[in-house]
Amino acid sequence: MAAAQPLNFSDASMARPAYPSSKAAQTKRPTDWDKLEAELDAEEEEAPTGDAALNKLFQDIYGKADEETRRAMNKSFQESGGTVLSTNWAEIGAKTTEAQPPEGMEARKYEM
Repeated sequence: MAAAQPLNFSDASMARPAYPSSKAAQTKRPTDWDKLEAELDAEEEEAPTGDAALNKLFQDIYGKADEETRRAMNKSFQESGGTVLSTNWAEIGAKTTEAQPPEGMEARKYEM
């Protein structure tokens, strides 16, 4: 009976198991599942949800907008007390933006 030799884990080919996949079988390269998992975790961390997602959307729109769009966003938001956000300067620049509160609520004017 032959004695079993201990496994040598210092060998690079023995470090991580390569799992079969259809893509790896075609290209003859093993898939690095740890790297793939790390990439997916990074994507999950980057994606905001709820109010953070909405805030990021508005920041992206404002950041990529031209000067007229930014001006329209600022004017509509300030004049309406935060109830309207428009990107159309031709419409917003010509008149005062009235507050449009959600249904069942009323707009109040705050004086300083």
